[in-house]
Amino acid sequence: MRIMGWLASAAGLVGVVVFNGLAPLTWVLRADLRGRARDLLSIPDMGLEAAGAVTGAAADWLGEASAGIVDIKGKADELARAPVLDAAATDLAASVDTFVTGPYARLRSVYAGLRERVLNASDAIRGIGRAVPVLAVAGVVADRFSEIDARMLEIDASMTALAALRPADLAEPGVAATVSERAAAAEERIQAITETVAEVDTWLESGRERVAAADRRSAIVLTGGAAIGTGLCLFVAWLNVLLFQQGRRWSRRQV
Repeated sequence: MRIMGWLASAAGLVGVVVFNGLAPLTWVLRADLRGRARDLLSIPDMGLEAAGAVTGAAADWLGEASAGIVDIKGKADELARAPVLDAAATDLAASVDTFVTGPYARLRSVYAGLRERVLNASDAIRGIGRAVPVLAVAGVVADRFSEIDARMLEIDASMTALAALRPADLAEPGVAATVSERAAAAEERIQAITETVAEVDTWLESGRERVAAADRRSAIVLTGGAAIGTGLCLFVAWLNVLLFQQGRRWSRRQV
């Protein structure tokens, strides 16, 4: 009985030391996992933030492009109504060229950057969402960009056709009216793109909110896990204290 008591006391003592040592380690592990979770969630968050900044630039350039289209339409309408003058046709051709090589080219460049950043952020969220369900989002943003792409291609076709016109072409009967119609159609598409970009911006804000919610949830889960782990370690340590005490009692018994 004494030998069994000594063994029980030794096992209890070792258990007390081990599990009392494991209790604080759960918080060390919690801090490490918390840091890793933040690093992981910072990837889509930074992408969403950067994309959000580009949506603002895209909205500005869409506004400028819209103003340029309105200017072209106004000059085309004047040319269509009034007797054809070489100066008016030259001015309209210059306005088209300035628009295509200026505001529209910049809009195209900004949109390409916006598309890349948003879709990359969407892919990052979708990838992390497999491990963090709160980040699971529908592929709405990809559908929105498909819509914008289609409209941009239509505007491209119109702008290519307009840019090919020379003052002599614009001076021909009916051409100015056609330019006005193309400009009106392009303006409608730009307005539709502006609305869609606003939806993308809303999606970006929603995405950042989801990332923040995932960060808060990870903190709660890890803290709760550390607390439960600490409680279990202390409980097992207390059981080992009882085992140590029982072993001492057994070791004192007379055989």
